[in-house]
Amino acid sequence: MTVAEPAPKPITSGKDPRFAPTLYAHVGQPGSWTLDFYLRHGGYQGVRRAFALGPDAVIEEVKKSGLRGRGGAGFATGLKWSFMPLNDGKQHYIICNADESEPGSFKDRYLLSEDPHQLIEGMLIGGYAMRASVGYIYIRGEYVRAAERVWAAIHEARAAGLLGQNVLGSGFDFDLQVHRGAGAYICGEETALMNSLEGLRANPRLKPPFPAAAGLYGMPTTINNVETFCAATQILKYGADWHARMGTEKSRGMKLFQISGPVRRPGVYELPLGTTFRELIFEWAGGPLEDIKAIIPGGSSCPMLPWDDRTLDTPMDYESVAAAGSMLGTGGVTLIPRADCIVNVTWNLVRFYAHESCGKCTPCREGISGWMVRMYEKLVRGHGQPGDVQLILDMSDNIGGRSFCALADACLGPVLSSIKLFRKEYDTLAQTGQPMYPARSRWRES
Repeated sequence: MTVAEPAPKPITSGKDPRFAPTLYAHVGQPGSWTLDFYLRHGGYQGVRRAFALGPDAVIEEVKKSGLRGRGGAGFATGLKWSFMPLNDGKQHYIICNADESEPGSFKDRYLLSEDPHQLIEGMLIGGYAMRASVGYIYIRGEYVRAAERVWAAIHEARAAGLLGQNVLGSGFDFDLQVHRGAGAYICGEETALMNSLEGLRANPRLKPPFPAAAGLYGMPTTINNVETFCAATQILKYGADWHARMGTEKSRGMKLFQISGPVRRPGVYELPLGTTFRELIFEWAGGPLEDIKAIIPGGSSCPMLPWDDRTLDTPMDYESVAAAGSMLGTGGVTLIPRADCIVNVTWNLVRFYAHESCGKCTPCREGISGWMVRMYEKLVRGHGQPGDVQLILDMSDNIGGRSFCALADACLGPVLSSIKLFRKEYDTLAQTGQPMYPARSRWRES
């Protein structure tokens, strides 16, 4: 197959054109996780086209599509794939980061459990392009059904000659393994993930060297997340131009946006990058169920944005959300009710990051897991003092940018943004010992 298949026809919603779902096209359909279903719906056509194009042309196709990594950083996928060395005589690895542990993110679990062959095909394409004959899927330990279905799909693919030696008669050998995580959020960091795969403690590694030079077992390695590999499947199936027509000039394609909190229809929505928060919240998710005061735009590590017209009309793409003062991240949108004490909300997030810290470096081990947790606990239990908020800011200055990996900075995103937006709530609690919104606060509970 040397030409792309016809792209799905657009559908419309309201005044703006919408494109038919591709990544989530089969989610929720009976038997969608089986090979028979996948083949009946055009499966493994993308990898056939990849074999016809050749490895270098596949990388160029992904570059041309404008695909950016969907795991949070938004780095250009084709460029990342091109970093893998050529003709070095070494074993190359590719890894799928399916350790979806970011609070507010839950899009990949449905791709894993409902359409695992789409992921397998994407990893086949990536392995072929980067001359990698072995791939690993690192799945979050809590995703039991997802892991079972991915394993079953791998066995089906092997039996059908889609994995193993001489895949589809192409001369390319490629196989996959599944590794179950043990519930550690730090394994979402790519070097900690590789340590875990090797049987080591899941601590992040010093970079450089970067994984493309020395990754898993010291060999060239490329890591992408589930949605990125699945997007590559669709790009090779329908063509780079199809993908590049959607989204914005710098943020191209469709994106899986998740929305949670007090909203009428929480869930995952596949929409073009550049869709506004207002469209997602009101047109697709049905609108909020109560008054809202802030939005977390891309998962818990992203700074909060105020609930106002400027935020609601911000396009959900990498550049626009950054210009608004936050990050698109994984696209996990969370609404924070006005009636909730923002200090209590932030304390909940701080405790999460403190619990998930690997403890390797002092800023995170002592700053987040130690001082930051104790300062928030002091505030929410009504024992705060007027200088406590400034002390939290001073601690943040000593932690930010000084930790070994990005976990400490991830914790500071909601801390600093919540203080910036809702300083009055912090000061009231520190000075009086009473939250501004006591009816919805469980701030004195243990």
